[in-house]
Formats: sequence, structure tokens, C-alpha cells
Amino acid sequence: MPYRLDITQGDWPGDLLHKGVEGLLAEAMVLTLATAGHEHGPHANLAFFAYDDDLVLYFVSERSTRHSHHLAEEARAAATVFLPPPVFGEQLRGLQLTGSASEAWGRQAEAALAAYQGRYPVFARDEEVRRQFLTGGGAAALYRFQVEELTAVDEPNFGRRNYLRARVVRS
Repeated sequence: MPYRLDITQGDWPGDLLHKGVEGLLAEAMVLTLATAGHEHGPHANLAFFAYDDDLVLYFVSERSTRHSHHLAEEARAAATVFLPPPVFGEQLRGLQLTGSASEAWGRQAEAALAAYQGRYPVFARDEEVRRQFLTGGGAAALYRFQVEELTAVDEPNFGRRNYLRARVVRS
């Protein structure tokens, strides 16, 4: 496990929280990313995502979007990943994430592409599209969101309204 979770709120074994976080990420396919900019204020968008074993999430976006402009100004972001509850108000499952996000370049772009293609095998199969993502030559880019802190709620596994907060520690 390349990262560990230091629990700052809640009483749950770190290895079980780690397993729960990985499980939620594996089941969800879309994240909501929140950014803010000086001119246009806060903004939220949806994006398909992939992730790696160091708790870095990757997404693809057009450079012309509001959130891409925000990230070029300020690399701080928040995101949520959640699964729809079976009934209203019960069995909530999701993550609230904070960290830094930016366009992926060089080795980061290679890692982003590998993670994205691992999750979505049809993505960027065309060699020219792949080259554009790796060199930054297209209208769309690969982005990386490095999670620094998280709040997890997984009521079926952690109990009702048991919000667990943790810092992400990398070696």
C-alpha cells in the first residue's frame, strides 16, 4: 500500500478504512469536482475518473472549461465520489476529497493515461489521440487530483452517520 490513511476523526481501523475507500472508488465511475476562480467564483463539474494505488485520481477535460481555467489559477480542489443510496436517507456511501489538481505532464501524463486506459480500455486507443494526450497537443488534457484529505461515509460497513476523516500520507 503506497499510501496510508491517518484517521483524524472517527474510530475505525486504518486498514479497514483503506479497504473501504478503495471499494468506493472501484464502484463509482463519476466524480464531482469543485473549483473556484477569481473572476467567476465557485464551480462544480462532473467527470469520469480513474485512480492509481497512490490515491491519485485522473480525469479528462477540455482546457477551455471553467474548471480547467480555475485549476490553472489555483491548484486546490475538492471532489465527491458517491454511490446512489437504495432508499432516501439510508445506507449512504461516498467520499469527500480535498487536494491539489492540475494538468498532467510528462510522467504524470503517462501515469494518468495508464490508469485511465486500465479503467476504460477504449479510451485513446488511436495512436494520434494518445500522442496528443501525452504531449499536450490537443484541446483536451489529462488531469491529476492528488488527494490530501478525505471524509468517508459507508453506512453499510462503518455504521449510520459515522463520518471518518483521514489525512493521506505518502512515503
